[in-house]
Amino acid sequence: MPRPALPPYPVRPPVMKPHKAPWWQREGVVSKLLVLAGGAITLIGVVMLLVIAARAGLLNPQVRVGGGAALSVALIAAALRVHGRPGGSIGGTALAGTGIAGLFIVTVAMTSFYEWLPALAGLALAGVIAGAAGALAVHWRSELLAITVTVAVASLAPVLTGGVTLSLVWFLVILQAAGVWPERLRGWCYLGFVRTLPAVGVALVYISEFRSISSLPAVLTIAGLGMLSLVVSIGKDDELHAACFASAVLPIAAQLSHLDRPVAVLTGGAVAAVMAAVAFAVPQLGTVRRIALGGVAGLLAMESAFVFTDGSWLPVLLLLPGLLVTAIAVSSKSIVTTVFGLAFGVVGGAAYIYFANPAALAFAGRADVELSHATMIGGVLLATWAVLAAQALMGSALQVRPTIAAVGAGVVGLYGATAAFVSFGSSVAGTAGFHTAHLGVTVLWVSVAMFLMGLGIRLPRYGAASLGAGLLLTGCSIAKLFLFDLQAMSGATRAATFIVVGLVLLFAGSRYAQAYARMRGGDKAAPVAQH
Repeated sequence: MPRPALPPYPVRPPVMKPHKAPWWQREGVVSKLLVLAGGAITLIGVVMLLVIAARAGLLNPQVRVGGGAALSVALIAAALRVHGRPGGSIGGTALAGTGIAGLFIVTVAMTSFYEWLPALAGLALAGVIAGAAGALAVHWRSELLAITVTVAVASLAPVLTGGVTLSLVWFLVILQAAGVWPERLRGWCYLGFVRTLPAVGVALVYISEFRSISSLPAVLTIAGLGMLSLVVSIGKDDELHAACFASAVLPIAAQLSHLDRPVAVLTGGAVAAVMAAVAFAVPQLGTVRRIALGGVAGLLAMESAFVFTDGSWLPVLLLLPGLLVTAIAVSSKSIVTTVFGLAFGVVGGAAYIYFANPAALAFAGRADVELSHATMIGGVLLATWAVLAAQALMGSALQVRPTIAAVGAGVVGLYGATAAFVSFGSSVAGTAGFHTAHLGVTVLWVSVAMFLMGLGIRLPRYGAASLGAGLLLTGCSIAKLFLFDLQAMSGATRAATFIVVGLVLLFAGSRYAQAYARMRGGDKAAPVAQH
């Protein structure tokens, strides 16, 4: 009798995937929704008791304020009793958040709505309440408690202050400050955003509406707390902390444009200097946080420069910090510092070319109008920055090829030196000085060309590149001599230019031949470019 055929392999029973419950049926969801809704409705009732009942003439002020405070204290007492019981964490957190937010709202009412407390006393009392809320959140390890209090107060406090006022800004600053310590101890990165954004948003609205210097202390405090959080906070969410810090600085950027020019420049410059110093002095912050500090400092410094002037001194104000940062990058060999130095230099260089444009360097009439002592100083700064930038690029971990860095620095530096020569001559002696300056420019170009050709002999590794650059610049100098100097200069200046350039070329050619002969005789085996 034939046997039944067996399957080639054992058949496994199908694996049944566990059924995923809808979100509203998951553990704790319903209870959280209920207690959050209950807390929100209760706080709205407290605000109605303090404000709407007052407008309707119901009860006297002492009863309204006392009733709101008593209800808040009772909720906190109930929270302390419930939290320790099994399953009481959610209810206790909601009760405590509602009670603490209620006390804070009562304090805002006594300060801004009823005006029973002086502003400083009300802020001090609010600080005590916010600090106690932070301490309780740390003790219970509940980020939700700290977030609940902040959101509730930020949502309902404007009703009691009559809209966006300076006192509202300061009350939200108190909440922002109270969250620094819990965030540091527990690493609550989301709390940083929740406590910072309300203060930032209200401050921006206040600045746009009133445009007053009275908000400057609050704005500086918001930015200072943001920087403090960035420095002391723990955890690996560097991008989130950096974004929170950047948002905290937005009110300063908005405030500067509404201040008097000296105050704006001093404020923006001082804040930028402090942030840059922290970025350079605290390397253990990490790359992302240091970039955030340095980037914000750079943007504030640039804004301060634009607020100070939009004229020809603007490139000087932009190139000075760029020169300083790039010099630091040369010694520190830091990629972050190098990038910031390059950013300042590029922006400053672009602004400089706008004022000291090629047309102003080529025509005496435009040079008399557009060039000045500011463009002369800016040209010197641009040339110096270009040299330092090349050194920073070659010395940092960016590992830019020396040839590329040198070519870029040479072009930018030569433009800056040329513009400085022409600006000086035009500023001092007008058209005659313009012509004399171009004599110096031509001699400068020839001298640099000879230096490059000599450098190729001393450094055979870069001999071909140096020789090519020197010959190219020599050709440009001779072309300028015949195409520009011969047409634009007066007779005496023209003759002097030809004589001086010819003598320089004769002397340089003789010295180059001697150096080349010594090099060939001293080291026959050295690889030399074909000449």
